[in-house]
Amino acid sequence: MTTTSGTTAVPPTGSGRRRRWPWVLATLGVLGAAGYTALALSAGSTTPADTVVGGVQVGGLTHAEALAALRTGLQDKAAAPIPITFADQSIQLDPAVAGLDVDYVKSLDGLTGATFHPVALYERLTGALERDPALRIDTTALRQQLTLATQSIAIKPVNATLVFTDATAVLTPAVDGSTADIPGTMAALEGSWLKASPITGAVAVAEPDITTEEAQQARTELADTIVSGPVAITVNGKSFKVSAASLAPLVTFEPVEGALEARFDEDQLIATVRRAGTKAKVLTAGRDAVVTSSEGKFRVTPSVDGLDIVVAGTAQAIQKAALSTERAVTVASKATPAKFTTAEAKASLPTGVISTFTTYFPYAVDRTHNITLAARALNGTYVAPGETFSLNAHLGERTAAKGYRAAPVIYNGRLTKDYGGGISQVSTTLFNAIFFSGARIDQYTPHSFYISRYPEGREATISWPNVDNRFTNTTKGGILITTNVTSSSITVTFQGKKTWDIEATKGPRVNLTSPREIRDDSEGCVPQSKQDGFDVTVGRIFKQGGKVVKTEYLTTHYIPEDLVICTNPNAG
Repeated sequence: MTTTSGTTAVPPTGSGRRRRWPWVLATLGVLGAAGYTALALSAGSTTPADTVVGGVQVGGLTHAEALAALRTGLQDKAAAPIPITFADQSIQLDPAVAGLDVDYVKSLDGLTGATFHPVALYERLTGALERDPALRIDTTALRQQLTLATQSIAIKPVNATLVFTDATAVLTPAVDGSTADIPGTMAALEGSWLKASPITGAVAVAEPDITTEEAQQARTELADTIVSGPVAITVNGKSFKVSAASLAPLVTFEPVEGALEARFDEDQLIATVRRAGTKAKVLTAGRDAVVTSSEGKFRVTPSVDGLDIVVAGTAQAIQKAALSTERAVTVASKATPAKFTTAEAKASLPTGVISTFTTYFPYAVDRTHNITLAARALNGTYVAPGETFSLNAHLGERTAAKGYRAAPVIYNGRLTKDYGGGISQVSTTLFNAIFFSGARIDQYTPHSFYISRYPEGREATISWPNVDNRFTNTTKGGILITTNVTSSSITVTFQGKKTWDIEATKGPRVNLTSPREIRDDSEGCVPQSKQDGFDVTVGRIFKQGGKVVKTEYLTTHYIPEDLVICTNPNAG
């Protein structure tokens, strides 16, 4: 080809383009990356447009704005008591005390700031994001508070029971209890707090120690055996039986290590065996010697020793027999001497009068009748050395059936009528015989106001069952009590062995108080004369061989006897 001088040649087009494409692509790649980066950076300045955290709308907000909005939206809810239900019961939990809190900053993690992950960037650009708030949980505090709060809703299980009723073993089935499942409830809180109200707590079954099946086993193996028949008991070569009906009430079934065990009331079991043995005349009670007097002579009815079981080991042996099919046992025996033997009775016989006392009274048919009746019951009573005598126990309750009549008695400072009225005269006379014998005074009660026919401070009323006249014979011998009643007096005499010479003293009346005047229009009114109230102290000086050994003092407080004027014509 011909060329013209000075003209530049154009290189081939195809070859030049191939050399420029890598640069163009590189340039375009740089420009694309820069745009993606710019997009990622610009998208991270705010939260996605439709973002909800824990039910609070925080979309399109900067991090600071979203944080403020989230705090405002959740703080009241996060501070409110948390209701938790367990079946039909419920509790409330204070989140602050229970270690529950919202981590507001962590709840917004990843919602703002640059991200180059395509999926995350896509979610930011398209919006519509919903999440739960992040929580801070102190598991130790939460466990402690749940444990405390759920104690009140726990239902204790009820053990199955076995009880004998009329020698039949009655079984009451067990009932399961319930308690809060703490780990399960903690998991429910972690998953549902701030989302659900109330939260459903987890419940665990609390099983009883004794199930119905275990009680049924005890009934078959123990109860049915106990009442399968009588237990034969041999004592000193002779036998008697204790019935199943007598054994059953003595048994209780108690839980021991997940099973019911039969437990006998050992004291009652011994008493039951003694009663059965005595009824069968295999066991016998010791009989005390008895001292009587007639025409000035004493007679001693000899004592008789008895036969009893040896208590040690007996109850256990009988229990073993009652729980076996053999149902027979031999137990040890022992002689039981009388408490007051023939020798002791003979040694205690009185040698003379050691005290006697007489009181006087105006004749009143009903009152005198009661005095005579009580004195007759007291006459001839023998109190052995060391024995305690109770007038109430000796006479028993005073009733019409026993022949007592209604006569005046003192009640709440006023005279009224009751069966046995008047026998305080017997009690006071007896008290003075006790006083001068030197025997120990155990119980006595003066009248509430002073009655002039009695010695001041040395008198004793009596009332069934608690106001008693009791003494213990602390003299050297037995005391034979004799009585004598006339139409105007009663004498009580103690025959015994002289131990003390007793001298009585009396101090002056002190702390005098004046009576009131009362007019009473009731038909049941009993008139009273007036008498000052006062305090007085009497002494009991014990002498032997003319020397004072000891002195006792008794102080009595008398209230005033009010003047009672009965205005009802039918009174008295």
